[in-house]
Amino acid sequence: MTEKTNPDVSVYVLTYFHEKYIRQALDSILSQKTHYSYEVVISDDHSEDGTVAILREYEAAHPDLIRINVNESNLGIPGNIYKARCMCRGRYVAVCSGDDYWIRDDKLETQVAFMDAHPDYAATCNRVELRMDGSDVAYDVVPREASRVNRLYTIDDYEKCRRVGLHGCVMKNFFLTEEGREYFAEASRISKYVDDAVDELLLLMRGPIYVMDFASDAHRVVPSDLEHNNYNSRYSRLEKFSQHIELLNGLNARWGDRIDFSYHYAEHYAVGRLGMAVDRGQRAEYRAVIRSIPDRYKKPFYKSAYVKAVPFMTRFVLARLRRK
Repeated sequence: MTEKTNPDVSVYVLTYFHEKYIRQALDSILSQKTHYSYEVVISDDHSEDGTVAILREYEAAHPDLIRINVNESNLGIPGNIYKARCMCRGRYVAVCSGDDYWIRDDKLETQVAFMDAHPDYAATCNRVELRMDGSDVAYDVVPREASRVNRLYTIDDYEKCRRVGLHGCVMKNFFLTEEGREYFAEASRISKYVDDAVDELLLLMRGPIYVMDFASDAHRVVPSDLEHNNYNSRYSRLEKFSQHIELLNGLNARWGDRIDFSYHYAEHYAVGRLGMAVDRGQRAEYRAVIRSIPDRYKKPFYKSAYVKAVPFMTRFVLARLRRK
């Protein structure tokens, strides 16, 4: 690839304390068998382990393929995503987290060919295998249901809380222009903590997303402890509940005249009510977060997020009982 020719695909990789995993992630990208040209752009969010040294090693070995940014301070996931995407020069953008990896060497060939054949689509996604840390065997796959693959997802699906999830996503590169970068920068303005929920909506407002029926990505599931420094280990149930409601409030403030967020509020309200039952000493704090939900989703009561939350609570409880 010369400086004058942009690649077909930019694969961006986000790293943060990924010393243990980053080699497998990068090797899986570099093993792609495709006639499409691609680059790998990596944005490290101020790791303080050996991650950056490994990145420099790969950059030196593949100087025409790999470019690296290292943040001087921790920006959080949405801010780091924005940094990485602004580095992308390809017609399409794919993502691989620094602790995940690809399990098919035809991933780019398959998804980019699909996007070329469907120029009206904003993105395509696929199934992702869930694997416990250290295992090469999937214990689950998402999306699991046959009804959620080989189909388009639209704003109507989003409003009904039928999420795409952006699993294994390959999207159009909306970040080549200042307007596109500004549009997607909303994710980092709305929330420092939760990125995919905003991105999904931003993408769907640009066009439908198609979910393909093949698994090309492995998502590594690591224990929620301080050693792994991940989202689940850093924040309590109450903090995560507060962050998600704050995110929804931000979405509603911007697009509430166009999008109905009632089912999303209902889902997270269900999580909060169940959290109150466990964290009994923090009920006042949970109630304070619930009070921040806009009145339009509380009244009239029979149409409110509270009533719509009942099926979500039932599903959560039944799922917990099945795991016991």
